[in-house]
This record gives sequence, structure tokens and C-alpha cells, in this order.
Amino acid sequence: MTRSRRSLLLAPALLAAPARAEPEPDIAFVIPYAPGGGFDAYVRAVIPALQTRLGRRVLPDNRDGAGGARAANALYRAKPDGTTISVVNLPGALILQHQGGLGFDLGELSWLANMGRDAYGLVVPATSDLHSLDDLRALGQRRKVKFTCVGPAGTAYSATRIGARLLNIEARVIAGYKGTSDYIVAALRGDGDAAVASITALSQFLKAGLVRPLASFEAHSSLPGVADATTLGQPELADIVQLRPVAAPPGLPPSLRQTLSEALVAALRDPAVIAWSRRNHANLQPDDADTTARLFAQQSRFIARWKDELAA
Repeated sequence: MTRSRRSLLLAPALLAAPARAEPEPDIAFVIPYAPGGGFDAYVRAVIPALQTRLGRRVLPDNRDGAGGARAANALYRAKPDGTTISVVNLPGALILQHQGGLGFDLGELSWLANMGRDAYGLVVPATSDLHSLDDLRALGQRRKVKFTCVGPAGTAYSATRIGARLLNIEARVIAGYKGTSDYIVAALRGDGDAAVASITALSQFLKAGLVRPLASFEAHSSLPGVADATTLGQPELADIVQLRPVAAPPGLPPSLRQTLSEALVAALRDPAVIAWSRRNHANLQPDDADTTARLFAQQSRFIARWKDELAA
């Protein structure tokens, strides 16, 4: 058989052979801070379950810098093809937007899911002579009450400024600490009189008896005997929350949005992820894409109401 004839006989078989499927590309899960913080911990805890549900590799991508602006702008510029998602700090990113630190409108992002919601509380060192909110108010009449905190782009900063105003406490915010534990420890050593932090982050200090809670910003306090937003007559305190939503770039096709949203919510409900949250006092509250978009809109209105206070 000649070579040309053999080639003609083999051609149909070659055409009928199934093409080898290309592997699905990896997904970059962008984290707007350096490794080791709360946002980093949430993402790394959920990645194994998310990979199982998507059948694809999901890789953490820490992009620290500019209070989260570097990561947010990278997400905004990424292709809307499902290969880039990011956790977003709310309301921290909204504060950055109001301060001109972002080059786009956060409302353009494709919201996928929310990983958790953390309420805030106000504490003083356990050794403090301040035993009530009235004591803080009285101190504020003599000199401003010193609150230790992270920088202005952090959610704790807005929680401190807005919380102090709602509670009628004359406050001076000593900002610039790198993380929650840093500024709580700073208050304990005497840098400040008090601190406002998420109740999740405060749990280890409360358990050790190092801090005394004076107020919970929850509608109904999870801290026994501690006044909350309802009993204090300040329902707006309950709007001060740390959200951990996940978003994709603008223009993500609806089918991809649904797939990623369902996978994220399912991963957050995975028994291994729930066990991690209990061990680490993380407040998991999975929300789907539509609920997350509504939460973003609520936070946008809330921060817009307080933008002058936050800019002061």
C-alpha cells in the first residue's frame, strides 16, 4: 500500500477521534491584605470546599497595598470570565471610594456571595476605672476619650467614629495600628481609654478577662448583661457591621455569576468550613448574590449618610 493511500484510509479515523478537552483555567481568589489577617483566614478556609464544588483549582492571591485599593482596582480591571474573584472589605472599601482612593464605582462589581457579618462592641481594659458609658461621657467632658484603632480605610475606624457620635462620647481616634489585635493590645497597655472592635475579634480578650464590654452594637446583644443598640435607643448602631462579600469584575455573564455564587454558598455551608468557623470564632453567614447586592446597597446608603463625620 502506498503512503498516499494509507494516509487516505487513516484520515477518517483521525477525524473521528475525540479531541482532548482543555483543562479549566485556575481561579485567582484575590485577598486585599497580607497573609495572616481575618480576610486571608476566611478565604483560605473556604478554598478547599470551593475547589471541590467547582472542580477547578482556586489559588489565594494576596495583593496588599493602599488600604485594599490595589486589590479592588485589580479586580475591576480583570476579565469578566470567572477566573478572578475577590473578597472585599465593606464598608472599608466604600470609605476609600468616598475619599477618592478608588478609580471606579464599587456598585459596578458583580457581587457573588457574602461570607460573614461581624457586629461591633465597645470595650475598656478590665483594669480601667471606667465602668459605664456614662463614665466615658463624663471623661469626654474633661478631655476627649482616646480610642485606639486602625487607619481610616478600616471598618473599625468607621465603627469607632460613628459609634462614638451615636453614643454621645467626645472621642479622639488614635489611628494607624496594623490590625485589630494590635490596637486592642495598645488600649490594654494604656495608649487609649477604649476600643471598638468586632465581637468576633474581641472574643479571645473577653474570654481571658482582659477587657470589660460596655456596649454591643448588635440589635440584641450576644454578650450577657451588656446594653445593645435596642436598649440604648440607637438602632443605627446595628448598621455598623463588618461584611466580607466576594465579587467578580463588572460584566460577569449571568450564568457564571450563578455558578460561582452557588458554589461559594455551598462551600461556606461545608461541614469542614463550619468547624473551622467555630474553632476560630468566625461569624459565618452565607448570603447569595442577590442578598449580597442588597447588603452592599444598604452599606452604601449608611456610609453616605456618615461621610462628613468620617472625613473629619
